[in-house]
Amino acid sequence: MEHKALAALMVRLVGFWELVVAVNSLPNAIGPFFNPEYVQKAGLFALIGGALFAVALPLGIGLLLINFPRSIVSGALRIQGVDMTADDATRLERVGVSLMGLWLTADAVTSGAYNFSRWQLYKRMVVDQYAGATGPTIGVSEFAGLITAVLQLILGLWLLLGTRGLVSAFERLRR
Repeated sequence: MEHKALAALMVRLVGFWELVVAVNSLPNAIGPFFNPEYVQKAGLFALIGGALFAVALPLGIGLLLINFPRSIVSGALRIQGVDMTADDATRLERVGVSLMGLWLTADAVTSGAYNFSRWQLYKRMVVDQYAGATGPTIGVSEFAGLITAVLQLILGLWLLLGTRGLVSAFERLRR
């Protein structure tokens, strides 16, 4: 199999993975709409925004990667010929690391938006139920989810933007 075809297959597989992420996010995104009190407290705009972030963003990225893998690979590799040299393998590795970074970044943004909206809802419910009460303004799971999303975002952006240095480090380790 030609290396561009192999890279296109990898891009398409990442696209399918993004579709799985979108489908897995669907229950959490549409569940709040079935509780009228929840919709009233959180606000329809916030719930729709959270649902779009959690489902539409990975769905759009996944469909883009599935439908245009050759364009993405051609733009990233710009290699002619069939034989794969060490330089070609390095470029292919850069594409793989960048795609992994893209996936981690997109997943971090969607889960961060989800946890942020849960935090806002938690604050509203605490303020409405216990006027004048003191205590934490964020739930434990929301705080942990936000911290995890931030760390994942940092890792994803590092993989996405720092691919050249990371691949160079891999090459040095192999020698």
